[in-house]
Amino acid sequence: MGLSRMTGGWKYAAASVIGTSHLSSPNGICQDAHCCVYDSDADRLVCVVSDGAGSASRSERGSRLACDLVCDLVSKGDADTVHTKRFALETLETIRTTILNEAVQENLRVREFACTLLVALVNRDRTTFWQIGDGAICFRLPSEDSFRFVFWPSKGEYANVTYFLTDENAPDELEFDSLESSLADVAVFSDGLERLALDFNAGEAHTKFFAGFFPYLYRESAGHLIEIEQKLTDFLGSERINSKTDDDKTLVLATVESR
Repeated sequence: MGLSRMTGGWKYAAASVIGTSHLSSPNGICQDAHCCVYDSDADRLVCVVSDGAGSASRSERGSRLACDLVCDLVSKGDADTVHTKRFALETLETIRTTILNEAVQENLRVREFACTLLVALVNRDRTTFWQIGDGAICFRLPSEDSFRFVFWPSKGEYANVTYFLTDENAPDELEFDSLESSLADVAVFSDGLERLALDFNAGEAHTKFFAGFFPYLYRESAGHLIEIEQKLTDFLGSERINSKTDDDKTLVLATVESR
């Protein structure tokens, strides 16, 4: 494939949509959150997704704090430093401390803010990923047609259980990887879309799933694609998707390619 990199930088769209299981409960809210920012001066894209635990009463607050803090700290970070595991661990500790302070103020257990964390940091010649818990990050290299996953979704000891950044051993559960390469496409999603975006039988990313989205992004100019974001929101809330998953779902899509 090998299409040339756009000189205008990244273009992206993202959406978090409440699941039908939450709609049916009193005061149901979407416990997923996301953040996607492109810094043209640093030529750096940051995509973050966090999925709040369904059993935690303030998990939507935890997921929102996690996403906002990662984006904020990355924007202030040195170009090389943000790609180190030390920076990832320090950012995780900042999130955990912030959540602990909120929990103390509300007289709640930290567990009530439980959420996962998925991060993709993409520069021209380096890409770094972090993850705690389930959901996944998938990407396509400029020279390839198929998508790859970074980390397979982490599940806990029991079914439908995963790891959260509020867990005591969260720093040990943090998965980290860094590549000396940029990407053509990147997708970050919460566990509500796992069965659609990943082929669990083959143990690989479901390239056909992503191929249904990215052509719409390829036609656009660089930047935040608000119109596509609205269509993405509608799609994630459609009967077609709700018939396959009743969970909250978040999908972040970003590309530098043009066709």
